[in-house]
Formats: sequence, C-alpha cells, structure tokens
Amino acid sequence: MGRFRRLRRLPVALSLVAAVALVARLVRLGARVAHQDEARVAHWTLHYVAVDAWQYRPIIHGPFLPHVNGVVFNALGPSDFTARLVVGVVGGLFPLVAWLFRSRLRDAEVLALAFLLAFNPVLVYYSRFMRNDVLLAAFAVTALGLFVRAIDTGKARYLLLGAPVFGLAATTKENVLLYPIAWLGALLLVGDYRLLAARHRAVAPLTVVKRTLRDVIRGLWRWKVPIVVGAVELVVVFVAFYAPKPDLYQALANPTQLPAVLEAATVGTGEEFLDLWGGTRMQEHSTIEFLGHLIAVVLIGGATTVAFSILGFLGNRYGEDGSRPLVAFAFYWGAASLVGYAIVSDIKAGWTAVHVLVPLAIPAAVGIAWVHRRLRAGIASGDRRTAAIAALLLVLAVTTPVGVAVSTSYVAPQSADNPLVQYAQPAGDMKPTLREIESISERNEGVDVMFYGEEFYAADEADGEATLDIESGGHDGWFERLPLPWYFAQYDATVSSTKSPAHLDESQPPVVIAKEKHADEVATRLDG
Repeated sequence: MGRFRRLRRLPVALSLVAAVALVARLVRLGARVAHQDEARVAHWTLHYVAVDAWQYRPIIHGPFLPHVNGVVFNALGPSDFTARLVVGVVGGLFPLVAWLFRSRLRDAEVLALAFLLAFNPVLVYYSRFMRNDVLLAAFAVTALGLFVRAIDTGKARYLLLGAPVFGLAATTKENVLLYPIAWLGALLLVGDYRLLAARHRAVAPLTVVKRTLRDVIRGLWRWKVPIVVGAVELVVVFVAFYAPKPDLYQALANPTQLPAVLEAATVGTGEEFLDLWGGTRMQEHSTIEFLGHLIAVVLIGGATTVAFSILGFLGNRYGEDGSRPLVAFAFYWGAASLVGYAIVSDIKAGWTAVHVLVPLAIPAAVGIAWVHRRLRAGIASGDRRTAAIAALLLVLAVTTPVGVAVSTSYVAPQSADNPLVQYAQPAGDMKPTLREIESISERNEGVDVMFYGEEFYAADEADGEATLDIESGGHDGWFERLPLPWYFAQYDATVSSTKSPAHLDESQPPVVIAKEKHADEVATRLDG
C-alpha cells in the first residue's frame, strides 16, 4: 500500500512542478527583444521555409530548431513568442526527467531534482531563448535516464526509446559530443572509487576490473539486438534531420539518389563540422578568462545548485549509507563540463552554464533531501537548533533560485547588468518602435525601411537580389542590421539600403535607420 501511494503521489508532485515550470517559461515569452543570434537563426528559418530548401551550416549549429520552427512558423506565424515556443515547452517539461531516476534516488531527491530543473535561473532564462542548449541538455539527460531505466529494469524498451532521443540531442548542437566524453570520464572516476573501496575489503583491484569487464561484455552480448536496433534508430533520426532538403524528399521518391543523400547527411556533415569546429581557430581565447566567466555565471545563476551539489557529493561519498554511483557520476560530469566548456567555447556566454548546472542538479537534489531529513530528525528529537538551521537552508534553497530567476528573466532580461545576458542582446526596448514600423509597412507603398550608411549597405538590394543564401548565409550589411531583419521579415516590409544622401532626397522613405554618427545628415533630408 505504501509503495502504491508513493507511485501515485510522486508523479502528481512532479506534474505540478512541471506545470509551474511550463507557465514560468511561457508567460511573456515574446516580450524580450530578440538577441542577435535568435534573430539570425529565426530569419534564416523563414528563408528556408520560403525557398523550401535547407542544408547544414555548422555556424548555426544543428538542424533541429530550423526544421521544427519552420513547422511552427507555418502553423502559428513567425514572432518572438513562436520562435521560443519549442524551447520553452521542452524546458518546462524537463523537470519530468527526474522520474526516470527514481530507482537511484529517494522520493524527496527526485522531487528536489525536478525543482532545480524547473527553477534554476540559468535554465529558466535560456528556456525562454531560441537556442539549442536547453534542448541539448533536456534530450541528452532524458536519453541517459532511459538508459539507466533499461539497466535497472532489464527492459529493452527503455534502450529503444533512449537511442532516438539521443539522436534528437545530436540534431541540436555539435557539443553533444562532449556529453558521452564527460560520461565516460565520470564512469572511469566512479570505477576508480570502486577499486579503492575494494582494497579496503581486501579484494584485489585486478579482480574487480576483471569481474566488471566480464559483466559489461556479457551485458552487451545479451543486449546485442536492442543495441543494434537502437543504433539504427539513432542514425535514422540523425539522417532525417541532417540530410539536405529537398534532396531527401527527392531521394525518397527516387531511391537511386539515396546513397548521395546519405553521404551528405553523414560524411558531408562530419566534414562541415570538422572544417569549422575541428581546428583551434574558433577557440583562440584565454581558457582561464573563459573559465572565470563561466564560474561567475554558474555561481550567480546556480548558487543553490552548486552549494548543495557539494554537500550532496560529500554526503554520498563519506556518509553512512554508502556511495551511490549516480550521484558521484553526475558530480564528476558537471565538474568536467565546467572545464571542458571553458576550453571549447568560441565566445563567452551564459548559456554554456546550462551544461554544468544540469548534471550538478543531481547531487544538489541529494544534498537538499539530506537537509530535509535533518529537519525532520531535528523536529522529531526536539533538537531545535538543528531544525532551525535545516529550515533556514531549505528556505534559502527555494527562495534564492526563484528570486534570481524573477530578476534575470522577467525584471531585467535585457539589462547589461544581468549576468546571464550575452553581449549581443539589445538592451533598449525597441518593441514600441517596431510596432510603429509594422503599422507603417502595412499601409505604405514602395520602400518601407531604408538603411543608410556603409555598414548597412547591400549593393544589389534595390534590385531585390540581396537575399539570404542557404549555403553562405547573410548578404552584405545583413549581420550589422541584426536583429532588425527578423522583424522586418515578419512584417513583410520592403527594405532597401543606400550610402548616398541624394538617394534619400529622392526616395523619402518613411523609415530610415542609420548609425548615430549619421543622425544629423539624415535628419536634414527627411520630412518630419
């Protein structure tokens, strides 16, 4: 009966946490002006939809968001809200992944894990942002949870579910490769701890190694069919997303084209990836500087997670209940990610902290649950001091992330003083001006918006030839205009550019956009 009540209560509690997390992601989701990266990929997505073609470009990462948001834009229309909707929904449902670890964690730990995934300020902020990082973390951890369930239950269906989910993770961002690398490193450290523990039991470490290898080999052989099927599932998902379009659709109608499409989706993707990310030119930075920035974001945006993860790790390692591999594994994984992302990142950005704080949430949940047990024990024994300290820690564990999340995601989501804001985020509130431009473009004939100046100029724009390209991306002046092209594409505004004052005299466009240094020059040539 007790187990039945547990199986009813815990899912209900997790569902409530996820429901609140979902609301937190979706409320005022479109209020913030688009970050330049958001606008860049969103505008490209509109172009892919318009020309009905796509091919992999590693500079914008994986194909998941362009493909899925293309469907969303067709169904709901393009906007800041719809651009972020998929990430918001996935981020809001992410806390439910805690249920997959229920055989390795206590009920209170499962609930604490869900809470941390729901309300960590970094996860809240970047679940309200059209980027792949939360998607990657959510898919990868879900796949890991399904693999753990497969091991714990001996049921192949979890493996067969986990493989395509990890395939989805691979479609989001190239640093999916860091996840299995970090997992392998964490497993080796967990194994090393087992060897040390074996020596205290007077068991030869070599004996433990032989026994472990034998068990692993036997397990892999016993699961050979599900593993092969899962690998096929993963490849199918990968190819379906990475294959160039419309080449894939044409190949499905004409199978003789399939080999070329498969090669483009696999070998071609690998070559494109290595060409951009395989060398060191994208990582020419001070690792110490990037590590310092990442640590600062992790501590500010995840103080509760970091503090309680240390408590949970130490309690798990040295506590009387014995060490649980999952807790140590997740802590090592988070620590490795902290260093790894400082090395491989190409720019300083708060979103890299997602990949550190997500694994640390598991030992942090263990630490929070341990404090909760101390609270209950203190109340039961009449130890008011212990109970008071535990209660204070729990209050801080709840209020700190919620308070920081409110400040960073709702009060000042664009402020330069917000530690989670990346430098390409416009700080001003452009939405009223953008709405006015939208209104003008609806009733104006001819050019609605004129960009003025060398920085914004595109030579072929007046002839309608300065367009995006699925291979090379933006045209001259396009990057300097971001995030505005994304908005003007939504409004179907007619956009042109010039660097000639005489052209302004002739055309008298209703909207002119120029650098501040050209303000007087432009103002003298326009009516009003």
